[in-house]
Amino acid sequence: MPASVIQALTPLTIQKIAAGEVIERPVNVVKELVENALDAGATKITVTLEEGGKEGIRVADDGFGMTRDDLEKCWLPHTTSKIRAVEDLESVSSFGFRGEALASMGSVSELTIETRHWEETLGSRLRVVESQVEELGDFARGQGTTISVRNLFRNNPVRRKFLGTAKTETSRITTMLTRLSLAHPDVLFRLSDGVREVLRLQEGTLRRRAGDVLGVHLLDDLIEVDWEGGGIHIQGYVSEPQRFSGRQGQQHFFVNRRNVFNPILARALMQAYEVVPPGRHPVAALFLSISPAEIDVNVHPTKREIRFLNEARVFWALSQALRAALRGAIDAPALDLSELSVPPPAPESSQESVDTEPRSDSAAPAFPSFPGFAFQPESTERANGTSSSVVSDPRAAADSEKVALFPELPRAAFSGSGGSAAEFTGAPCLQIHGSFILVAVRGGFLLVNQRAAHERILYEKALEDLRRPGRFSAQQLLFPVLVEFNTAEARIVEQHLVELRGLGFDLEPFGATAFQLRGSPADVASDLAQPILQELTGRLLDDSSGRGKDEPEEMLKRVAKAYARAAAVPLDAPLDAARMAALVDGLFATQNPYVTPAGLPVLIRYSLDEIRRRFGLKEEEA
Repeated sequence: MPASVIQALTPLTIQKIAAGEVIERPVNVVKELVENALDAGATKITVTLEEGGKEGIRVADDGFGMTRDDLEKCWLPHTTSKIRAVEDLESVSSFGFRGEALASMGSVSELTIETRHWEETLGSRLRVVESQVEELGDFARGQGTTISVRNLFRNNPVRRKFLGTAKTETSRITTMLTRLSLAHPDVLFRLSDGVREVLRLQEGTLRRRAGDVLGVHLLDDLIEVDWEGGGIHIQGYVSEPQRFSGRQGQQHFFVNRRNVFNPILARALMQAYEVVPPGRHPVAALFLSISPAEIDVNVHPTKREIRFLNEARVFWALSQALRAALRGAIDAPALDLSELSVPPPAPESSQESVDTEPRSDSAAPAFPSFPGFAFQPESTERANGTSSSVVSDPRAAADSEKVALFPELPRAAFSGSGGSAAEFTGAPCLQIHGSFILVAVRGGFLLVNQRAAHERILYEKALEDLRRPGRFSAQQLLFPVLVEFNTAEARIVEQHLVELRGLGFDLEPFGATAFQLRGSPADVASDLAQPILQELTGRLLDDSSGRGKDEPEEMLKRVAKAYARAAAVPLDAPLDAARMAALVDGLFATQNPYVTPAGLPVLIRYSLDEIRRRFGLKEEEA
């Protein structure tokens, strides 16, 4: 009879295998010990390394401490104070709960624990080597616990050989400790490697800790998140849409104060910003509080990954929280429309729909106009150094249909900080080099790229129009224009004929590669309709090369993006005060005024604090 080949493993072998899952390198040891200290209510945690933790790790805290009886049991396998029965796994709120960490350390290193419970006057000391108690006795010390781990993997030279250099291991520990500290701004963290202090994070507010971790230079650009709904509370900070990082490592997610990885959270963050430039990433420190019964933390040996019972609800909640925060952070421009000079309207500036009489193209002004604007040539009086552009009731003129700065602009969409787009109280805008608009806001000023701003406005308006099936609104031309395309362009026009009509381009096929343009979008001057259509078609053609079939929503976004890029007001185009105000007003009525549809910045914000620092002013002098 053949000999049996299946044998039961010895307890020591089992422990070493388990240790390999929990303890891979020094950073795992430090993480487990620091989390134990946090579970014990520590307010000061000091980590000391020798050779990056390969030779020695010491973690000291001022937590509750342990009694002598608890000390004797804490290092044994599967002993824990966090749970009592299997049902408790559904409501775990502590960091540790399996009772594996200390047992694993005791099997692959020399483990020493010194502790004193807060209700006792004398402490205790325990020393374990290869899962054997070498020492246990009384020890005089203050309240709290100090755990030392020496000669990690002392009896496993193969595992030890795969550890990094001391510098590499210290860097891993620094990153982990920095990340962990975000969820505990009220705790002092210190890290030393030998006699050199590597990290010191002073206790304070979450905002201060976020500055320490994410970078003090980002503090002025962090947006606070505080949202609650559907049984989920979300707090934290995210970067403004124009401030991205080149490293994804600047995104930190915490669930019930546990630092976790979950792709659902990362995807909700990216989608909240709508457009992120390639290679750039939003900066975030976000904290989700949710019922422990709604998550499973017992997924990975290191508890780094978690599962949500209802991922769709978590994704929705985080998306709502981020969009509300980004929208609420928009700084309302401090403009005063009552001081603006509005030039008298020209006959061509009234926009007619398909139901009104056709207008003649001969009425187009000599000065070029752009979508959303009604540019006029400067008056003779202004050319002679005088001005007659101030009307008797500027506010009424600004609101009149004849001026039509932004037809159908969703002004009511502006929410800012609960105000209205019309509640302007400050000075008018200033145009710089015919391309950029300077506008005062609360706490500083904005420098706005006028083309990028108009592109964002046109994109959102076009996308809204395209999402309305069957909508067809155009200003009819008195004389249709024949537009010739090459074969590839004609195919693109035919493929997107419904979308082009949705934008307001009333097109009919006229031969193999030509189309008759009978109407244009209501906010496009008739003399610009054909060149804008041709540029739009070219952009759609360039964007379609090598692309598979789009989802319907993605296709609409692509068309809206191409239209906005083709029709936006150019740089080096002089704008008067009324048009600048309308442009800024329209920008802050959009869902995302910070970036263009392509992810480029629309504006740059300068805070008063930054200006004062540049001038060397102290706060009392400002």
